[in-house]
This record gives sequence, C-alpha cells and structure tokens, in this order.
Amino acid sequence: MKKLFYFLLFIIAFSSCSKAKVSVSDMEFPPTCLINHFEYFGGEHEFNQLGTAFLLKYRNDTFAITAKHILAILKPDSIKNLTLENFIKNWTMSPLNKENEIVIIDKLLNEDKSENLKSKILFEKDWLVFSIKENRSNVIPLEFRETPLIKGEKLYIVGWTRHMKEGSQRVYEFEFYKTNGTHLLLKKLIIPEKMGGLSGGPVVDSNGKLVGIVSNSKFSFWNMENMIAPVGLVELKEYLDNYLNK
Repeated sequence: MKKLFYFLLFIIAFSSCSKAKVSVSDMEFPPTCLINHFEYFGGEHEFNQLGTAFLLKYRNDTFAITAKHILAILKPDSIKNLTLENFIKNWTMSPLNKENEIVIIDKLLNEDKSENLKSKILFEKDWLVFSIKENRSNVIPLEFRETPLIKGEKLYIVGWTRHMKEGSQRVYEFEFYKTNGTHLLLKKLIIPEKMGGLSGGPVVDSNGKLVGIVSNSKFSFWNMENMIAPVGLVELKEYLDNYLNK
C-alpha cells in the first residue's frame, strides 16, 4: 500500500532533534491509555492497530477518544471521507498486550460524510468521538481540566509508541509554551527516541486532568525548535455540549 502523506506526518513530525532528554518521566498516573485495533470489511489491511486512545468522562457520560488523522492514514485516497461506513467493520481499543481488557466501540459520533480527510483543516479538530458499546477495561476515564494553562507548566503525554510491544503505559514530560490556534505548543523535556504511535493519546497536567490530544508538531522559528502541538479541547468540549444538549 502506498504510504500516505498523513502517515509520513504521523512518523516524521515527531522525529526532529531537540535538547530533550530521551527517557521516561518519573511521573506516574493510573492506567488511562488504550491502543486502537481495527477489523475491516475488505479483509486484509496494512494496519491492524495504530495510534493511542483514551476514555473521557463528561457530564455523566463516557466517550472513547482518539485522533482524526489516524482515520486519514487508514483510508485509501478513493474514500477519504469522515465515516467508518463500509470500511471499518469493528473498532476496538485495549491496553498494550491486554487485549482481553477491551473497549468495544459503538458509533462514530462526529461522523461527517461531507468532510474530506485530505483537507488542510484536518488537524484543526483532530479528534474522533465514539460512543461505547461495551467496556471491559480497567482504565480510568479522564476528565477535562477547567482552569487555564500557565506558561512553563509541566504537562505529560501518556501512552505507547508504535515500536513498543509490551509493558505498562509510559509517561513523557513537556513544558507548556503557548496556545497557537486550536493547538497547544509544548517544549520537549523528557521524550521517547521516536514518538510515532502516540497520536490520539492524552496530554494531562500534574493532576491527571486532560488538557489536549496528541496531534502533530510545529516548528517554532522564534525558539528554533520543533514543538509538540497537541490539539486543544475548546472545540471538543463545545461539540460534546451540543451533542449532549440534543
């Protein structure tokens, strides 16, 4: 299968040099992360699993969340629209190497067949929101942080890279720099050697409150470094409010 632009961005965007330490943070959080698994209508596919996910508790409901650009990677150019229809038969999530602790996805709530996943605005709202058919996992659903971020504050990405085959979730450390459009800009402090595979995973504060979703990276000419650019949560929260108010 031809390597798509989005897959290259998924891998290359996180590979530039920085002064960050290549390691794992000493910070610990309860189990919160999941890996995406796919079963297709068309049978064989290049990816049977890709990216990270998590559960989000909001207003007495719980949703499964991951990055939208993961679907753009999975889909061929001929059917690049925001729907699972006639493409993915079953989407499940589980912790790495714990496929018995499964979350079975019900519906893609922000499905939009008119949205083209090749659009330049793909990353502006880089999230997929699913209802849950069944949850057999032991992961703890995250909750939104309600207070503004502070410049210099430490934040954490939790999950696994695509090179990891076993073990508990890893924690990596960053520093909040500023908000840039719908994204946050984070300086790298303690990171894995390669970050590909963390897309769709949660970005949390020191109290484990959700502040962003791993999306892409952006080069800061002001700082002369490549910064991690998770998508912020303003638009996601607005979407969930509208959905729950219907």
